[in-house]
Amino acid sequence: MKLILLAAGKSSRIYSKIKKNKCLIKVNGKSLIRNIIDNAYDNSINNIDVITGFKPKNIKNDLKKYKKITFIKNTKYKTTDMVYSALLGLKKSKSDTIISYTDIFYEKNVFFDLIKSKKKSIILPYIKNWKDVWRSRKKSIFDDAETFMVNTKSDLKEIGNKITKKNLKIINGQFMGIIYIPKECINLVIKFYKNNNNHKLQFTGFLNKLINNKIIIKSLKYDNFWYEIDDFEDYKNFNKFFSK
Repeated sequence: MKLILLAAGKSSRIYSKIKKNKCLIKVNGKSLIRNIIDNAYDNSINNIDVITGFKPKNIKNDLKKYKKITFIKNTKYKTTDMVYSALLGLKKSKSDTIISYTDIFYEKNVFFDLIKSKKKSIILPYIKNWKDVWRSRKKSIFDDAETFMVNTKSDLKEIGNKITKKNLKIINGQFMGIIYIPKECINLVIKFYKNNNNHKLQFTGFLNKLINNKIIIKSLKYDNFWYEIDDFEDYKNFNKFFSK
């Protein structure tokens, strides 16, 4: 199993306040990215690539105790998206791969559940208690959250579109920023991205294009703690939600 961590962006919405890479925000004395890596190690995932871009030395210094991490620099991080960063690592992968954002906090059981699933399809873990999380983040679900709809077989039917009062009742959860891609699907994903020829596509938009092209994506319900630090308000509100 391989883990690709996306940490290339500047995080402009919060950088002026925290003056460091967003993945280096600390929770209980440990950075967000280190928490993810330790969770991976606890599940025997030791093959880890970190995709850097903005101020890579800061990230490398934070992770200097880890000896087996490979750093891959996205030299085009200013003009490309997170999917492009992910593909820099995915092109080098020959095994089942988990891709993760690094501005999120979650517990290690999500890795265990993905490993246990042994599916040959792309899998997206999703949170069910998303409304509680968004209330704690003080975000409007109509401005900030996106659609996430699955069918009775747990196949993803829609992701990444705007939530409205009309479709709110049929939203099943929220995307966590974690994607599992089995080795059988790696070349398919790479080829699809190249054919799409859009280096500014958001990950949810890319995933939506995949399912619109009849590529099966499975969903996996996650019931434990999850939180995203997107801006400084999220950062301020994190401890209040974490303490609950």
